[in-house]
Amino acid sequence: MPLIVAGLAAIAAAVVLGAIVPRGYELAVLVPCCLLSLAFAWGVGKLGPAWLVLPAFMVVIPGTAVLVSDGHRALMDLLATPQQCVITKVEDIPGPDNPAFAHYVTCPDGAELRIVVPGEQDKKLQPGPATVLRHPVMRPLLADRNDWSGEWVFGVPIAILLLLICATALRARRVMRQA
Repeated sequence: MPLIVAGLAAIAAAVVLGAIVPRGYELAVLVPCCLLSLAFAWGVGKLGPAWLVLPAFMVVIPGTAVLVSDGHRALMDLLATPQQCVITKVEDIPGPDNPAFAHYVTCPDGAELRIVVPGEQDKKLQPGPATVLRHPVMRPLLADRNDWSGEWVFGVPIAILLLLICATALRARRVMRQA
């Protein structure tokens, strides 16, 4: 049971820390949280039959990786304050795989923000007014480009819950047969 709790704590930490660390440092959150989330898979294997480790691995590794970014976006939808700001300049950020765009934003309170939006040309906003999601602790996001995957954000916890139910039911079945 402690392994399961440690793995779940690592997944939750990936969501929270992924929202706080500066852009470009997500890997510093992703690697340790993915490694620690393996404890969940190991714990499920100890709680239920050993073959349940494989589906648990298939949930926690990609699930933790996706929740580092999508978890941040979902948290910002829930907790952030929308603010009308002005995009003053947009720069292309060249990259080997995925293009990104740096949007320089000025807000009414005088804050100068640099918000990076990864994606193709359709993700690029033109200079002008824009709604920015701001939170005192988390990185700001452009509201128009805050697209997160509900399938992952809700699917990973549902899959984890189903794995725990399966492991517990199979363990109970084994215990009842032994009795």
